[in-house]
Amino acid sequence: MVEGLARVFLVDGASKAVRYDNQTTVERVTQVVARGIGISQVAVAHFALRLVTGPTPSTAGTGDSIWIHPQVLVSKVPHIYAKHLPIGVCDDIKMELRMRFMPHSVYELQVTDNMAFEFLHSQVVDQFFTQVAWKTSTDIALEVAALKVCRDFLEQGRGLKTSSKSPSHHLEDVDIEACIQSLIPNVLHNPGTKHSHLKKTFSGFIKKFSPLSPNDSIIRSLALLLDVVKFDVEVFKACLGTGWTNPVELVVGPHTGLSYRVNDRCDISRLLELRCVSEITIRKIEPSSEKTLLQLKLSGGAQPMMITLSTEELAQSLAHLLDGYQMLYNQSGSVFKMRGVERSETLNETLVPPKTPLIENDIRLKRECVTLKELIGGGQFGNVYKAIYHDEETDERIPVAVKVCKSDAEPADTQLILQESSLMRNFRHSHIISLIGVCAEQPMWLVLELAPYGELREYLQQEKDWLPLRKLILYSSQIADALVYLHSTRYVHRDIAARNVLVCSPECVKLADFGLSRALDYDAVYTASRGKLPIKWLAPESVNYRQFSMASDVWMFGVCMWEILSLGVKPWAGVANCDVITHIEHGSRLQCPDKCPLALYEYMRNRIWSIEPQKRPSIDQVRAILENLRNQIADHVPFEELTIGKPLNPAGVIVAEMSCLPTLTLYRAMEEQKRQAAEDDRWLEEEEDDYPEMPTEEVPSTSNSSSENIRTSNSHIYSSRSSRGSLEDKDLTRAVDGVCGAVSRLQNTFNNLTQDDEFQQLVKQVTVQLREMLTLSSRYFDRIATSTQRAEIEMTKTLIANDTKQMHRVMTKLNNNTDKAAYNTLRRDVIRICGELAVNCTTLQVQLTSPSLESEFSTILSNC
Repeated sequence: MVEGLARVFLVDGASKAVRYDNQTTVERVTQVVARGIGISQVAVAHFALRLVTGPTPSTAGTGDSIWIHPQVLVSKVPHIYAKHLPIGVCDDIKMELRMRFMPHSVYELQVTDNMAFEFLHSQVVDQFFTQVAWKTSTDIALEVAALKVCRDFLEQGRGLKTSSKSPSHHLEDVDIEACIQSLIPNVLHNPGTKHSHLKKTFSGFIKKFSPLSPNDSIIRSLALLLDVVKFDVEVFKACLGTGWTNPVELVVGPHTGLSYRVNDRCDISRLLELRCVSEITIRKIEPSSEKTLLQLKLSGGAQPMMITLSTEELAQSLAHLLDGYQMLYNQSGSVFKMRGVERSETLNETLVPPKTPLIENDIRLKRECVTLKELIGGGQFGNVYKAIYHDEETDERIPVAVKVCKSDAEPADTQLILQESSLMRNFRHSHIISLIGVCAEQPMWLVLELAPYGELREYLQQEKDWLPLRKLILYSSQIADALVYLHSTRYVHRDIAARNVLVCSPECVKLADFGLSRALDYDAVYTASRGKLPIKWLAPESVNYRQFSMASDVWMFGVCMWEILSLGVKPWAGVANCDVITHIEHGSRLQCPDKCPLALYEYMRNRIWSIEPQKRPSIDQVRAILENLRNQIADHVPFEELTIGKPLNPAGVIVAEMSCLPTLTLYRAMEEQKRQAAEDDRWLEEEEDDYPEMPTEEVPSTSNSSSENIRTSNSHIYSSRSSRGSLEDKDLTRAVDGVCGAVSRLQNTFNNLTQDDEFQQLVKQVTVQLREMLTLSSRYFDRIATSTQRAEIEMTKTLIANDTKQMHRVMTKLNNNTDKAAYNTLRRDVIRICGELAVNCTTLQVQLTSPSLESEFSTILSNC
């Protein structure tokens, strides 16, 4: 039920009317207005609403700003903030949209959301002209005004499509005195300056800035105003602790966190990181006093921090600011407990009963046995502290690292944390961080092995002047060794980067952060459905289709190795996340680091970073390459002469009883063995002329497999067996190859720039080949003797039918789609479904044409 209209003013003086009902929150109004002016959902978290206490923001006075709690119901605003509103206008709700929570970098904001970037500029310039220009130097005031005039005229020139004049010609028509009078009238009344000099200086700035583009003009303007307006921080007069003694200035901002200084001539001292705040409350110290106490509870169970402010309005403003930054950084809800919103929060808590996480008893630890010492880092789900664990059995005190989870974590996030602890409990490797235990009470603590030297990326940057190539290759080899172990247990890590590798000693690094790890089934691919992803480290199939496999882990390891050889440089620096995949699809790769041997870089570029997953080496092969490089370096081979040898990896042998293995699992194991053997043989033939021989050892050999032309795309196994049966078997094999080939062409051809007609034609090729394959497969069903095989085939045919229906639905949506933002997302969904379709077709072919498993198994064992 609609209760009324709230009016929200924008920075340019315009306003938006927003309808609200008795369930509409201030946060919802913020989202609606911001999205209405073109701000993306990601950038909305930077914005907040403040109360307008007069007819318009410009006539409301210059008192303390009243920022409105995001969870307050709009209908309750006039009652909660009644004392700040004039008598008689309590039902007239007016608010102002402002960017309050500043980004770390305005340049990053420009790349991610240009509309938010322009809004910030308009807000800062407006603040300068209305509050600061009168007390700053004349030259700065004139320069800022000239930048604004040039940008405004350039925008007007773009709007005049039929005009023959260029923007520079429009600028010649500028009324200099009128511009100065409207923007900085105080300058004209300065007795120490002549009007003619002002006009000449302003005209000079106009000519100087006229060639700048609008964005360049904004960047120059913001850089100029950073020291004048200081828009990246807010300052509050307050006292640390309870009571009004020795007041200091609190400084809050993205770079300073929460810091303090004695006065503006002193250096600041950091009190805490903004992401650490877990609860905020305010209360008056005494009913008769305006002094208000703000209490901050911090994640990790540390002692709460007390801050005293002179008025309740200032305390609410500071609480709102700290709460907004923690929501921005932690991607979580409000932790500011304020009168008027407590009731709804309590109701929500009673409606959703708390869930006790299920944790194995053998890894539970008593919280009193763990003592937190200092904050050493932060992550998506909580902060990391250095701590001491007291082992009561041995009476030993062990330095550990403790990951403290947020007390208000979402159930899905808690599940991910539990999953990480469960995974790490099972991993035992010399280059993987060990889990010591879990404190299950809220907030949950994960107690981990401590790496004294911290993250590898920071270590590389700090020690870059002395780290030799031998050490860098050693670190890469140790990470590869950890991944070999991980892949052998059929897990993918999904977040391999230097920031997730910890340095235990100058000779030992360990892989950590298994929050994104997943187990793989025999299809060897995992499709992510939610969560943030590290775009600049991901393989193309992971970015485009959110699919992860051992091959995608190899790509990420290559990026991590590039970070190591670049001594901690961030990959794709200066390139926006959304543009990385375009660069990769057009053939661009990360440049060769100075410390990287040319042969190793070529191997990374051509093999590890191959666009097709099936052409990438396994992590075992990469480890063998790195070990060979280490041996060459130990033998003092000159840097320019370091080479890459051919890894010789023996195929494994299945040793199991027939009765111990399920039918389909056994067959897949045999197929995987034959696939690996054929792949190794083919790779050796391709690389024979490119690389010198490695020193080899005698290894068990496997005879040539009967499988040919085995390919993988996006980690799906596409196989076409050699013809050993009837002519119909050959026809079916050819038909399945046709489907796989059509899908492969679709996946390898597609990018964001692919024309719709070309995309439709590629999809049509898939459906034509699929129809032919299904027609041929219908002839085989009567030959199947056992009910088990019939059931498996029926299941596979059902999967193919479901894939076909799903593809038809998505194609229908695509053809009816008018939303450009969803256009490429729908096309990627079609490609993903086609990939699953090809896998199911291959499985059906295997089920229809495979000989007796017993005879096949006997043949393989005899060949071994």
